[in-house]
Formats: sequence, C-alpha cells, structure tokens
Amino acid sequence: MKHLENKLIQKNLTDNFVKLMPTFYEMESSFLSGIYKRYGDLEGGNIVIFFARDCHLEILRKREIDLNFDLSLDNFWNNHKNIIQEKKKIILVSQQTGLPKETTRRKIISLIKKKHLKKGDRNKLYWEPDFPQKETYLKIIDEEINSLSKFIFEQSKMLSLQLPLSKIEREIKNNYSFYWYHFLNVQLEYIKFWQDKLKDLEMLLIGVQVLILTLNSIKRNFNNFNFILDSQKNLKNISEFNSDISATSVSDITGIPRATCIRKLDKFVRMKVLQKDQKSKRYSLILDQTTFNPMLTPDWMKHKIKILSDFSFIIINGLIK
Repeated sequence: MKHLENKLIQKNLTDNFVKLMPTFYEMESSFLSGIYKRYGDLEGGNIVIFFARDCHLEILRKREIDLNFDLSLDNFWNNHKNIIQEKKKIILVSQQTGLPKETTRRKIISLIKKKHLKKGDRNKLYWEPDFPQKETYLKIIDEEINSLSKFIFEQSKMLSLQLPLSKIEREIKNNYSFYWYHFLNVQLEYIKFWQDKLKDLEMLLIGVQVLILTLNSIKRNFNNFNFILDSQKNLKNISEFNSDISATSVSDITGIPRATCIRKLDKFVRMKVLQKDQKSKRYSLILDQTTFNPMLTPDWMKHKIKILSDFSFIIINGLIK
C-alpha cells in the first residue's frame, strides 16, 4: 500500500468528524476513567502518563542498535525492567503536563507514597509497575488497545483501506512500545490542551460523557463537521438531536463522586457550555447559542483535529507499511 499524506487523514477527520468522534470520545472516556480510578485523580494520572511514555521511548530506542528488538506487549514486562530511565526534573514534568510546578511536586510525592512512581539512586524518579500489578496492567492495556483499534479502524474504513480490526489489534500488540509511545504522547498533548483551557481535568472527563451522547445522537443525521459549524442556523437545526445525561450516570461511568459531578456539571452550566433541566436535573450540551462555548469553538476543534491527525498519520502509516 502507498504512504498516506497527513493532509488526507486530517481531511478525513474533518469531513467525518461527527461519525468518528463518538469512537474517539469513547476511547478517551475508557482511558481517562481508568486513569482516574487507578490513581485517584487525573492530575496524578497525567504525571504517570508522562513517565510511562518516556519508559516506552527508552524501550523504542533499543531498535536503534537492533532492528529485530522485540517491542511486543508480551515482552514489555522484560523490556521495562531492562532499561535505564533518565532522571526527570520537576520543572520538565510540569511543562510537559501543563500542571503548576507546586502541584506537580505535591502529586509526585503522593504517587511515590502510593508506589505508582519509584525513586531510585540519586533521587531518580521512574515508572515501574509492581509485579503484582502485572495481570491487572495487561488486562487494562488489552482493553485500551481494543478501544484505540476501533478508532483507527473507523478511520481506515473511510479511507478505503483494507485493515481488519483484528489485524490492527495484532499489529499494535506486536509493536506495542512503538504504538504506545505515540498513544501516550497524544494523550499528554490532548490532556495538556484541556488543562490549559479548563484548569480542571475532572471537567474534561465529565464533559466527554455529554459529548459522546450528543454526537451519537446526531451522527445519523449529519456527518460533515464544516457544515455543522458553518452557521448558527445549522446548530439550531441539530438541537433537536441533542441528548441529556444525569449526574448519577456520569458518576457511574467515570468513578467521580456524584456530588463532585454535580458541582462540575453546574460549573459547565455557568460557562454556558451545558444547560440543566430544572425538573429532571439532567444536563445537555448547548448547541443553539452565540455565547462562548469551548466545546464548539472552531479554532479549538481544528486544533484538536490536528492533534488527532498527526497521531493517526503515524499509526495508520505504520499499519499499512
């Protein structure tokens, strides 16, 4: 198969935004909910993502001296124990995650206490899952690979590529550290983007749940991203396809306490991103409005599509090579 250009993948994401984004947001919901439940909050989890990404980078560098080096998921447990992870300064972790320096310092101390991060010689910090976590880790990764594969599979169908879902999953597992380095890299960039905008990562996880419902509801009627954002009239026309969700449902899916969900959802209401039905106490995305809505701002959407197209470009070309 021939090499695909990034601009073609970006056009595919843009033109089929409403069809593709439910799969992406479901992947994000699964990934972020898992991070929240494992580490207790998304800020600490984001720091672990940073260290895990660099662990995969060190493994990936083994290919520089041995083209046959085994990057597979099956060999990951051996690989991560046989690499030397570089020392990371707190300021670098702060810059990469978008978290304030003092917040980063506090979260790292907590992660060390909970044994999610380890401190080695000369106070070197690194990520190394404990052996008892092995089975749990592999189960989680298997689910995340499945979610990622579905997102890539949906894109490949619209690009007329013959990439069966089973082949995508198998390829990612066989070259796990290559694909997972890029997967975690895009997660860091995506989460940092929302950290800069919302200053509250729990709001990202909660907002994703509303977006999944809304996009699933309207994708049968619209599939062109540009058409939806071209005029305010179009947003009003699709309002009837909007869906709502309760704080209880959000809590059940994300693992975030219900009281916290209510507080964050109400904050979205004050931002005029969501509206709340006072009788049912359910929340829905505001589509027919001219005030600032970060979930619908074209510049934000285009930036997000660029992040995803850069990532998909690497993954899809790796698969068809």
